[in-house]
Amino acid sequence: MLNPSQQIMRLGFGFAVSQALRVIIELGIPDFLAAGERSVDELAAATQSDADSLYRVMRLLAPEGIFREVLPRHFELTEVGAALRSDRPGPRDFVRMINSEAYLAFEQLLHSVRTGKPAFDKVFGSPRFDWLSEHPMQAALFQRAMIALSQGSNEAVAEAYDFKPFTRVVDVGGGHGQLLSAILASNPHLSGVLFDLPSGVAAAREGAGGDLPRTDFVAGDFFESVPTGDVYVIKKVVHDWDDGRAVRILQNCREAMLPNGKVLVAETLVPPGDEPNPIKGVDVVMLAVTGGLERTQVQYANLFEAAGLRLERVIQTRGPISILEASAV
Repeated sequence: MLNPSQQIMRLGFGFAVSQALRVIIELGIPDFLAAGERSVDELAAATQSDADSLYRVMRLLAPEGIFREVLPRHFELTEVGAALRSDRPGPRDFVRMINSEAYLAFEQLLHSVRTGKPAFDKVFGSPRFDWLSEHPMQAALFQRAMIALSQGSNEAVAEAYDFKPFTRVVDVGGGHGQLLSAILASNPHLSGVLFDLPSGVAAAREGAGGDLPRTDFVAGDFFESVPTGDVYVIKKVVHDWDDGRAVRILQNCREAMLPNGKVLVAETLVPPGDEPNPIKGVDVVMLAVTGGLERTQVQYANLFEAAGLRLERVIQTRGPISILEASAV
């Protein structure tokens, strides 16, 4: 058992674990260990690294469940560590993304706490999404990380909601179109609209997110307007924005929505209480990086009310994401 001082020290060194993960990904260590255990000297030679330095990094990650030191200076990959192999790109891309420009912005978290403004803007001179639009390699990494994080949740949302009463679903900020693809695949009566910035629409047209039959591709700005439909799906979009801009997105959906339509916001809710939950960490990252936030059910209900909508119900999916269904007041 750690005493209080040791517990604080462990928490304070969290940055070291995070960056160590990035290092072993960049060196390809999980791939080298895919076939079985190897010595640090072999790994260092294969990756053109300093053996003693590499050993110290791997020794740090072993207690975190990434490696097992089976003999002195010989490591094997654990089941957890295997998730970082190159043939399983999702976790790798997420670790690389969160430990690059987002990591640098997070060093200025105090600025965000004092001002309520994203530290990213201070560090990089522009908002996150504007910055990504000017840095295509980082934007591509961000998109791959988002696709990885969405694995399973798109299908969970598509199967948890009954789309039978509707005819035209609008995926607002739909990106590559994975969610819309899943919804259309299980609802052949529906037509769809993939609505996003031009880069997202272009990727969706090329099939990056799956087949999109019966779909119109519309580029635009959801802060200005959205296409007409009778059910709007907004997955992992509202959390990117502060309350004012989030309300604007929802207002635009209400204004464009056909009579008896619905707005479906798919997000992970912040649970009450002190129990650990990954979404609480994501929330603070949002504070520093985008200026957005993760919200409780009550906070989402308040957003809907401000947009002229009413929260009807919350539907829990089989994944760590909920569907908040709202209708016009």
